Amino acid sequence: MSAKFTSRSVLQAFKRHVSARANTARQESTDAAGLQVSKLPNGVTVASLDSTTSPVARVVLVANVGPRFEESDQLGITHCLRVSVDQANKSKTAFELTRHLTQIGANLSCTATRENLMYSLDCLKDNLDIGVSCLVSAATQQAFKPWEIQDCQQRIVFEAAVVEQQPEARLTEMLHQVAYRDTLGRSLYAPSHMFGKYSSEMLMEYVNKNFTAERMAVIGLGIGHKQLTRYLKTMSVPGSGSNTAKAAKYSGGEVRHEIGGDTAYAAIVTEGLGATISGSKKSITGSQNKDAVALSVLQCVMGCGPTIKWSNGSAASKIIQAAGQATDQPFATSCINTTYSDSGLFGFYAVAQASQMGQVLKAVLSEFGSVTKNGVADQDVQKAKMQVKACAAMMSENGSNVIQNIAQQLLSEGTVQSQEEFFRLVDSVSKQDVVNVAKKVINGKPSMAAIGNLSTTPHLDELM
Repeated sequence: MSAKFTSRSVLQAFKRHVSARANTARQESTDAAGLQVSKLPNGVTVASLDSTTSPVARVVLVANVGPRFEESDQLGITHCLRVSVDQANKSKTAFELTRHLTQIGANLSCTATRENLMYSLDCLKDNLDIGVSCLVSAATQQAFKPWEIQDCQQRIVFEAAVVEQQPEARLTEMLHQVAYRDTLGRSLYAPSHMFGKYSSEMLMEYVNKNFTAERMAVIGLGIGHKQLTRYLKTMSVPGSGSNTAKAAKYSGGEVRHEIGGDTAYAAIVTEGLGATISGSKKSITGSQNKDAVALSVLQCVMGCGPTIKWSNGSAASKIIQAAGQATDQPFATSCINTTYSDSGLFGFYAVAQASQMGQVLKAVLSEFGSVTKNGVADQDVQKAKMQVKACAAMMSENGSNVIQNIAQQLLSEGTVQSQEEFFRLVDSVSKQDVVNVAKKVINGKPSMAAIGNLSTTPHLDELM
């Protein structure tokens, strides 16, 4: 769990930097690493990186249509869109889609974040023409036949039931809900009161309103740019016009859910930093951009879980050291730094024996407060800067992370900047930069979510 938070937040710091340094989108560009970017006649941005020797290529269509865009009467509709990726569309029946993908040995999937839906194709390069055709039809030519929508809702119920048994996942959903209420507070999963209520008309209305060219990008890895654009030349866009997203408004507060058991799960955060200002696509200023990178350095200073497998991580984590002095029972804690387009969350989560959670939370909060009062050591900052750069470099070796990074930049600014520039900015972060951003963020209005056996878990007003 800690590794997820670490990797994601460092990647997001890289995104924030490159978004801030980006210029207006060019019609076509190529960087030193071989990335090519252009726009189709329909306005969809296309990027490709043909630098892999693997016989497998990956093509991903990213649409900025995640749960944050759902209205109050559409809750969970993106969950329904995600699980209906294998259904019939306007050019292929469900059987045809499955047969074509099976015959060429391809994988088609759809994943979701709070802001995006990502339709992914993994395919042998020799069969990309068929594979990309299946991808485009599944992502942009939805038919939403009533009987198939009815069938997919059984999967929605199943996935929601699985999440109900995962306290960590529920904690994340609860934390976003109390921090934002709507927009980024919308869940990745359908609520129970919407089970069986999604209709073809509802889904088509959402697609036509949100799947617009300016909010879509296609990224290819292991495929030439001319080849990819040729496969996409007949691609149509379901939606039209411009749909401005409602800016995320951080609210703060507390939510608790008692489910019994031996353990308690809790997270406490304040508002972090977003990639843009007030939901616009205006780049953040240079000082704010440096703050974003400094915040990732601060996250590594505080601790992101063990860096050595099977160790307790106390040697490299201030908050693990603090929690370890407060309890002799098993526990886990890690710093959170989650970033979205116009807001973010910064703080920590903890898992501990129910009887020990109060001591753990107080100890970790005290460590955060110490940073704002006493600052940080030079050696801790230098070590954290190396961790940030190493994590970003290692993540760039994973194709999924590369695509997510490129997509975020293209959808926010229309161009992509290099990792080397990010490294230079990390190197420029000083100890005072880290202290300044710590005071700015940590002293903000808190949000708290807790689930499990909460018999001895303090309320927020008892901790702050």
